[in-house]
Amino acid sequence: MGAAGPLSLSFQEAWELAQKGNAQIQSAQVQLEKAEAQIGEAWSGALPSLTAVGYYQRNFVIPEMVAEFGGQTMRIRLTQENLLNGAIELTQPLYAAGRVGLALQIAKLYHQNAEEQIAVSRAQTKVDVTRLYFGSVLAQEWEKVAAQTYAQMQDHLKQVEAMNREGLVSEYDLIRSRVQVSNFYPQVVNSQSAMKTASEALNIVLGLPKNQELELTDGLATFNPDVPGEDDLYGLAMQGRGEIRQLGLQDGMLRKLKTIEAHGVWWPNLALVGGYSLQAQEPDFDLNNYYWSENLYGGLALTIPLFDGFKASHRVQQVKADMKMLGLQREQLEKAINLEIIQAKSKLDEAQKNVEAQVEGVDLARKGLQIAETRYANGLATQLEVMDAQVALNQAQMNELNARYELITANAELQKAIGRE
Repeated sequence: MGAAGPLSLSFQEAWELAQKGNAQIQSAQVQLEKAEAQIGEAWSGALPSLTAVGYYQRNFVIPEMVAEFGGQTMRIRLTQENLLNGAIELTQPLYAAGRVGLALQIAKLYHQNAEEQIAVSRAQTKVDVTRLYFGSVLAQEWEKVAAQTYAQMQDHLKQVEAMNREGLVSEYDLIRSRVQVSNFYPQVVNSQSAMKTASEALNIVLGLPKNQELELTDGLATFNPDVPGEDDLYGLAMQGRGEIRQLGLQDGMLRKLKTIEAHGVWWPNLALVGGYSLQAQEPDFDLNNYYWSENLYGGLALTIPLFDGFKASHRVQQVKADMKMLGLQREQLEKAINLEIIQAKSKLDEAQKNVEAQVEGVDLARKGLQIAETRYANGLATQLEVMDAQVALNQAQMNELNARYELITANAELQKAIGRE
């Protein structure tokens, strides 16, 4: 089915749509769900465990014991053919070398790390949506400029045709005007194709039907970028970037993991144990006549690992190596962020200056075309001057649109670089 009609969409509305259907954000949400489950798993280490055990054994050769009673030798069977055992066992950890509490802290840090990943994904997605939304706006504006320029050329061609019929201009001027209109038409077609492609790309990222017609309400000229002041942009980035906070959380997890591994030997483990069991030994399968032996017990179990073949110490060394790698990653990330800020700020400053220059250029080109057309109508200018003026205006308008688009995208990139959404 085709789309019901044009969908009016502001940039903010487009951004809200993108957050619901973006694959990166959804993936980060799944990681958050996993982190929540890991917190529950960590809590389970402090909860009691209850186990039911059932056991059956068939003895094919019965062990016997020889005993002397009153001068007679007797052979006593130590067991029967059938052995049945059932038990319920309870274990409640009381102290596990501090691992339960540390595991819970690690799980909570992992949960925070997953939340930061959502923020990182959102930041990149907003830049992508900005490029696509205003890229589609740019394509629409290109199409309008191309159509307007083409209409102006056709109007001028009609004027030249009328003047040629009156003998005021030569056949050569008429031919040149017709060639100009013909040569410009492919730009009109290309602008229409670019507008369609940009709209389809935006529909995809927003999760809309590919044939959904969009009416984008935020224009290039009306959008005001939120340009940050001359503050310490690098300092803002160190506070605002989710990637930096993630590395800090990962460092915290590794430090706690190192403590857990270090507690692998010499640290005691204490647990409350208890259970209830039933046991029977009989030569047949007449369960109704079995004699069941009962046992109800409880106690404390203390274990102290004394030597594990240096396994714990090697694991500690591995964690220390991971911490060093994390430190190197942070250094590289800080350098990359600093370069990202410098490039984005430079691009934004350049785009602001370019917009001002291009706006002035459009005004001058429009005046130039008016002067050229007036001079041509009065026989004071050649056809070539008018053609040049039309091409100059078209190019100036295109340049202004590009400059405004670059300003908006550069601002989005700088906002991401310093950790703002």
